[in-house]
Amino acid sequence: MKSSSSSSTRAVARSLAGAAIAALAMTAAHAASDVRVLLGVDPADTTGDVLLSASLGPAQSLGRALGSRVTITQTSRMFDVMRASRTVENDIIIAPAHVTASAILHEYQLLATSGQDQVYVLMAKKGIDSVDKLPHKRLYLPQQDSLRSYVAKGLLTDSGVKLNQFSKVTYGNTSGAGLVALSFDMADVTITDEAQAKQWIATHPGGAHILKTTRPVPGGMSIVVRKDFCVTECARIAEWINSPDGVIPGIGRFRIASADAGKQFTYVASLGIATPEGVKGATRVSADQVADLMKQGVTLVDTRTQKEYDSEHVRGAILAPYGEKSLKEIDFDASKDDYHAIDALPKDKPLILMCNGTECWKSYKATRHAVVAGFKTIYWFRGGMPEWREKRLPVDGTAGASMARTTAPAKSGGRAVVAASH
Repeated sequence: MKSSSSSSTRAVARSLAGAAIAALAMTAAHAASDVRVLLGVDPADTTGDVLLSASLGPAQSLGRALGSRVTITQTSRMFDVMRASRTVENDIIIAPAHVTASAILHEYQLLATSGQDQVYVLMAKKGIDSVDKLPHKRLYLPQQDSLRSYVAKGLLTDSGVKLNQFSKVTYGNTSGAGLVALSFDMADVTITDEAQAKQWIATHPGGAHILKTTRPVPGGMSIVVRKDFCVTECARIAEWINSPDGVIPGIGRFRIASADAGKQFTYVASLGIATPEGVKGATRVSADQVADLMKQGVTLVDTRTQKEYDSEHVRGAILAPYGEKSLKEIDFDASKDDYHAIDALPKDKPLILMCNGTECWKSYKATRHAVVAGFKTIYWFRGGMPEWREKRLPVDGTAGASMARTTAPAKSGGRAVVAASH
């Protein structure tokens, strides 16, 4: 009798254990089906006053449309939003034009836009009648990775002017403060949109003038969807966009993008500050060459952050973060950066340095430092994660696993989660 009872107890235990494992498996499958949405709010733009509560309704309605739990993370840290456009860690990104342009280059598809086209201008004080007079002047820009600062740097680079040529560069949080700075002689040049510039000139005759102008840039916010996710879900997202629920308070209604809408974002992407083509003392290599070198035992060094590495990295790469504080320029001030992780690597062994592609300066700066520090053999993988991803070469990390999904998300009643990051 005791033996029978013991067997029965073990059977029950096995049954409960099996049920627990099944429940955990279902929970993991459910978590894997969560739809991750990043809402990047540019504090220097008109959408900068979007409230966190404004995301709750769209998260719920989009969740119902997709039949999945939707997590919307809202942040005004544009540096993080730009980084996310390259790491492919979100299913959907809702953000301004420069983030959209970057995302389109990195495995995302443009789905919808909002707002009207904007033209941005460099405004200069009286007496500065040409771009070549800008060196040694004072420049005011909004947040460093805001759209306005992005296009300002593009206009300056196009004119051959570097940020370190200014006597002072001030970063604020709003574009309007730049015009105030001009008024009170706290700055000599700033960036603003054309409408604001003309209005300011009308009320301050003779005070300043338009020095340089962009082509039309998509205004408002745009929606991009990761390409593999778009295959199964873009039709449903489009239905949500066209429904009465497809509105985010403070941003307005989105429109499905036309077939040629991407051309404007190509122009925006061209304003981006790309790294130089090469580094003296290092050999630039492609993704295929990196794969061959790794087979020969050469170490691939990922210079991005721990978060980016955990999200997705080249299989076999090691992490040595480059602490970037200097400006994204050829003549960057290396004394502002932290490169102790690079210095900890053996200098007598060959290494490959990489980050997030041609607009990511960390690997460029790390390569420059490695040359100066006396590393014996240095390779620079300029194309980084975007090129590796494009070649469909092996990756590890949470985003890499997500990219491998081929089935539609499981139904989960359209629950919503909203998070904020300021």
